[in-house]
Amino acid sequence: MFKHCFIDTETRSATPIDLGLDKYTRDAECIIVTYALDNGPVKIWFPKERSASVHFMPADLKAAVDDVGCAFVAHYASFDRLILLRALGIRLPVLPSNLFGDVSRWRCTRAQAYSHGLPGSLELLGQVLGLPADQQKLVDDAKLIHTFCVPQQGRFIQPEEAPDAWARFCNYAIRDTESLREIFRRLPAHNYRDENLALWHLDQLANERGFGFDLDLAQAAVAFLADAKVASDGTMAELTGGQVHAATQRDRLLRFLRDRLDIPIETMRAAEVREWLEHDDLDPVVRLLLEQRLEASKSSGSKYTRGINMLGPNSRQRHTIQFNGAGRTGRDTGRGFQPLNMPRPALNVRRVDGSMELSPVKASYIDEVILPGIYNRKALCNPLVYGGPHEAASLALRHVIVAAPGNDLVVGDWKNIESVLTAWHAGEFDEVEAFRAAFADPHNKALDVYRKQFSAFFGTPVLNVNDTERQAGKVSKLAFGFGGGVGALVTMAAVYQMDLEPLADIVLPRATPLQREKAYRAWRRAFQLNEDYNLEPKVYQACDVLKQLYRTTNSKIDQFKKDVGNAVQDSIENPGAPKIRAGYCWIWSNGSYLIIELPSGRRLLYASPKIAGEMLEDPDEGDRKVKVVSYLTARGKSWRRITAWPGLFVENIMQATANDILRVAKLRVHADTMSVPAIKAYLDTLPPEERTAINLHIYDELSVDVPKGSYPAERLAKMMTAPIDWAPGLPLAVDTWTNVRYGKR
Repeated sequence: MFKHCFIDTETRSATPIDLGLDKYTRDAECIIVTYALDNGPVKIWFPKERSASVHFMPADLKAAVDDVGCAFVAHYASFDRLILLRALGIRLPVLPSNLFGDVSRWRCTRAQAYSHGLPGSLELLGQVLGLPADQQKLVDDAKLIHTFCVPQQGRFIQPEEAPDAWARFCNYAIRDTESLREIFRRLPAHNYRDENLALWHLDQLANERGFGFDLDLAQAAVAFLADAKVASDGTMAELTGGQVHAATQRDRLLRFLRDRLDIPIETMRAAEVREWLEHDDLDPVVRLLLEQRLEASKSSGSKYTRGINMLGPNSRQRHTIQFNGAGRTGRDTGRGFQPLNMPRPALNVRRVDGSMELSPVKASYIDEVILPGIYNRKALCNPLVYGGPHEAASLALRHVIVAAPGNDLVVGDWKNIESVLTAWHAGEFDEVEAFRAAFADPHNKALDVYRKQFSAFFGTPVLNVNDTERQAGKVSKLAFGFGGGVGALVTMAAVYQMDLEPLADIVLPRATPLQREKAYRAWRRAFQLNEDYNLEPKVYQACDVLKQLYRTTNSKIDQFKKDVGNAVQDSIENPGAPKIRAGYCWIWSNGSYLIIELPSGRRLLYASPKIAGEMLEDPDEGDRKVKVVSYLTARGKSWRRITAWPGLFVENIMQATANDILRVAKLRVHADTMSVPAIKAYLDTLPPEERTAINLHIYDELSVDVPKGSYPAERLAKMMTAPIDWAPGLPLAVDTWTNVRYGKR
């Protein structure tokens, strides 16, 4: 009967919304529903009049609910769907064969906007899409939400107590639905249909399923850190003669170090503190103060507290993933507990004798050493625990994510996915085959792609490449693949905790005179422009030599960056011209958007693209004018113009293609796990909106929470690495592990 029902709800709850969608909607009362059926007028329904004891759904709305062919459209549909379900008891019926249940009948304009690189705010989205004034959100009346939806001195204001304000609030709610409908009509739809729409439906199931959260461990970590803070505060006060009472008192500590100890430290940022701590001749008191400061800067304690406060039924964290939250690339972002923003396990493990070993911290080490130390609050007394209490709590953070009782987490993590994709897109087929061989025989050092990269730099036999040289090959491949320079290498080295200083002695003696000359000129220009990242001259020059070597030994990858940059510029300068091929992508402009179509068919959209001239400073050869691409993008609650270089577009292409591979795998794994009798029987015990085995994904990792022994890791790997129609010849490999905690064994 109806094709679309546009709907919006206004609610109130004693539970603050900042405790998360899950907790809020379980306690909320729905006070207003506004809806419109197709092109009909916007209507308002007050679900529970004060004089009534039951809900009376309007007949036309009930007809839309009962019509399995009618899609319900909302802005932030996760919220409105749960309000209808939890506050009003309204579940949309679907055909029994539907793999996604009633969420399949919902559409979300915010998710659709994010899918096309547009802002998620209803207000800003209306402005960007050019809604007329009489259809824009009534921003001035948004403050009435506080009047009627937030408790005032322990009670809610009733409509009859402020009739004029209530009338304006009702009009505000009606206008929101009018804006919603017009926005839906104007939004691009290409990236929010077919399998991409199915991905959003699966996202809703996975968010509602959520992941297990070890409350006991979280509470123990909070108590452990509280004890540690008391000890740290005492140490700071003692060492500073009462001038600084806590390591978190940044300005006081900075003044004390400068004025009393004559230490010329500038900002107290973590990177600067680490740099000072590398000084062998640092005064022991200064060292201890800086170590305390570095410890206090870690944020794991707040994440534990956030997780405790947001915890839902069955000790699970729900709705922690924002679909397409990163915008056009399609990557998701985190909310609340933010599982996508957890610290990675440290790469340097301290041995009992005090020496350091370059190796990731294993889950068994965390389970057997770190967790007991947190529970008994004696981690600092254990010689195997290093870095202090915050480091211990940071290491344990991933392990607070657990499987449901009787279940395991089975997790797959794609190997080298962005590096493989860079070579594949660029047609660097020797590199692609090198990855394929390494995946087939992962323990063969002669096939290790990072050793082979360093070997290609200097002709060193692959088996003679040591661990430090291999690390240089690794960070070079990761940093320079998107066209980055020394700055990208510095960033990547920080991520992988690699010390760049040894590179001067490793790289420069092997470089040619021409390479050293180019590197010297690059350093001099960077130094004069204050863009040398505070690196020693020889270290900067060694990094630049690696950049030169990478571009020479990976010429097709370097050419791909240039091809993308040229295609972008040509398309913007000639809107409406034929599409340009770059790798496996097509690039063109229609005037309103620069469009990059990925191999999957999904499109990256860059709004209002422009090219302008910009002066590039060069103290040696003189300033010169270059073409600079810019486009409009969402930044927080604003819509602003930013500039972009070819490397950014290449990075977007690789991250988006990797995300498309994740999307394919999620749909495959969901369907496959539902075909396993033991998993299907287990999921049938859960509410319909939670029936998926997928509980979490973190960028290139995919996790399922299933009964023990029901889904072998090899089966997950098969689903994640099966050939993809739109990616011919692309080698894929995954590391898999099974554990009750989210930690790789």
